[in-house]
Amino acid sequence: MSRSFLAFGILVHYLLSTGCQRASQHEALHPSPLEELGKLPGVRRTLLPALREELARIEEEGGTPELMTPRLPPADENLAAVFHELFPGDRLEFLLAKSRELLLSGFPIDDAAARAIQEFLHPLEVQQKAVRAAMHRPKSVFPIAYTAGFAANLGFADHVIMATRMELLQALLSAYKRETGKSLESIGVALRISHRLSQAGHPALRFEGARLRRTVLDTLQEVFSHGEVLREEVAKLREVMKNILATWPEDADTWKAARALGLHAYELVRIGRLFDLLTDEEAKMLSQEYDLRILVERTRTQADQDELYYLTQMRQVIELSRKPYFARKSALDRLVSEWQARRADEEVLVACRILLPMVEPGQLAQAEDHANMLAWAVALNAALGDRNPAEAVNPLTGEKYWVESSGEWLYISGIGTDLGRHGAIEIPRFPSPK
Repeated sequence: MSRSFLAFGILVHYLLSTGCQRASQHEALHPSPLEELGKLPGVRRTLLPALREELARIEEEGGTPELMTPRLPPADENLAAVFHELFPGDRLEFLLAKSRELLLSGFPIDDAAARAIQEFLHPLEVQQKAVRAAMHRPKSVFPIAYTAGFAANLGFADHVIMATRMELLQALLSAYKRETGKSLESIGVALRISHRLSQAGHPALRFEGARLRRTVLDTLQEVFSHGEVLREEVAKLREVMKNILATWPEDADTWKAARALGLHAYELVRIGRLFDLLTDEEAKMLSQEYDLRILVERTRTQADQDELYYLTQMRQVIELSRKPYFARKSALDRLVSEWQARRADEEVLVACRILLPMVEPGQLAQAEDHANMLAWAVALNAALGDRNPAEAVNPLTGEKYWVESSGEWLYISGIGTDLGRHGAIEIPRFPSPK
């Protein structure tokens, strides 16, 4: 596992685990005191003119927790609605653990693994059909309460993860049965599900969607390496990828959402709830450097200046995120160096020790995710015989992908990640019928 992917996994875990206990669906119907903080009562009382101006600018952009919290469309129009309690709550933890175990069984799967996957999937046919039937719905809006900050209920993400893994296991089973058309169909569904999750905007969901997509692409490589795939099946998958890339989420939207979470975080700091923002490891590290009771009080009294610094830095991050990663990286590196140099500065401790450290691994995760998907689009185009398959510029490196051939196989490299086999996608040619 690459260093960047490890950092990516840590970031997702941080975003999903930080803060208070997740509210239940029933509780989410009634605003809690925590959600009242989403109205930003503390920062609205600030006497710092520059902070008031920054808040006004964010409100104009629609970037406060209240303005970021979406209104849900009717369920029959909303794909995201199908994931509400899709799997039994008392079984979900087991299903996630077992599906992960089965996906790690290796490829191609043997007879025993095939039987185990079939036995696992059989009771889940109803859920699989429900998700596939909902894929045609025109909207996909997840119920994200930004007004609850890092404590927002994101439990639906586990159902999305499980639905994606269900399709991946179906892809492995179909490949075992030499039903490669069905295998690629399942991979296409898995890609579409993970894409919908990453479109949600919330950083935890954006990065979890990327992590899921990487697993799907790894499975796709195995299918091409070990199965006999037909040209028309590849052409259908190419259309799925083409549609996903045409609706790719904007990087800047993720950081607008992250900023909304940061606004809520400072409201917690102002009422002395700094610890709600810390993981156990962060609390342990800070306790070795500070008297934590004194630290809570200092961060509370310095919240205005700390928050102003955070918001001005995030404004730069959001603007940089409108450029391709390779074009923003040098400026981003300078920002990161400044944040690291100010880690010991108590006036910006919340910004530089708690909130801004998620930016660097998150930016890299977005770029690698996009680079991986574009690489596979190039691979499918090349395999189907397009004349200029490698015209796309890699958003991670700023260079074009490399397409090389050896016999009946094509190798796509220059990805900048460890995707494929030894950093290159391997795919056979699918010549046009004469």
